[in-house]
Amino acid sequence: MFAVKLHVTVPDLSDVQRVLTLLTGRRYPLTRFEAEEAGAGSWRVSIDTVVGPDEAELLEHRLHRLPSVLSVELRRSAVLSAVG
Repeated sequence: MFAVKLHVTVPDLSDVQRVLTLLTGRRYPLTRFEAEEAGAGSWRVSIDTVVGPDEAELLEHRLHRLPSVLSVELRRSAVLSAVG
């Protein structure tokens, strides 16, 4: 599993909800969420989540396919070990 930091820019507040719906519908666990106005009516959404080894790029592509997404920046952190 990898910790991922996402920064997504969308044109309005209702599109913030669309991004969250995509993530929660795909059962990505959100560990941090923040949305702030980025100017000119657009919003910048910052999200921390955890993904499997092959899911980071897939998540980025899914977000890019949303018509309301203006930009996506994804940073993957170190591998997280499973505790159990």
